[in-house]
Amino acid sequence: MTKTNSLKSHHISVSHYWNIGILSVRKIHRATKIPLSTISYQLKKLKTQGCLQYRASNGRKRKIDAKCSQALGQFIRRNNGVTLHELAEKLRNQCQSTVSTSTISRHLKRLQYENCLPLKTPMLTPEHKKRRVEWAKAHLNNNWKSTIFTDECSFQLFRNTIRRWSKQTKEEKKRIPKNRQKVHVWGSISYCGTVGFHPFQRIMNSDYYIEILESNFQC
Repeated sequence: MTKTNSLKSHHISVSHYWNIGILSVRKIHRATKIPLSTISYQLKKLKTQGCLQYRASNGRKRKIDAKCSQALGQFIRRNNGVTLHELAEKLRNQCQSTVSTSTISRHLKRLQYENCLPLKTPMLTPEHKKRRVEWAKAHLNNNWKSTIFTDECSFQLFRNTIRRWSKQTKEEKKRIPKNRQKVHVWGSISYCGTVGFHPFQRIMNSDYYIEILESNFQC
């Protein structure tokens, strides 16, 4: 039997004896085996309130009231990468409410927010994809044996650790820019396969690009 069901059973039993005029704590205890302290408390409650229902105001008030809860939702909608410490500071400044980060975390969990790392996705919009397909169709019959494709790419040495608050964690994504620091790589391919590969860390400009081409394409 769960704690809630047990409590309801106690309420029913004590109320029954109260209604038939048996108000002795020990008599009720011998008949029901309910702890003496529980019976005493419930009889006292029946005398003062007339029932065993909990009042709506029972328990300690939450530190995060409706106003603060609404403010938290607004903060996250504006920037879902905000940290717990930043949220606590915002509540102090805007709501004059001092709340710990653990309290904020529990409250956000009750609101079904989760702290997650967004999935990394390339910065390709539907329009970009459409143009690429159109270009491919327009050049479908080209002689690719005489064509070389070159491109540069940047690799970030440290993974993204900026977490976000979200109710749909699987849909949380972060667009990654093409030219990130710190390590850059130039490469080229042709119909026959890989042509050149050149890692670098300096800024790419026209002179350096020509230098890369000259070192990888020998005439």
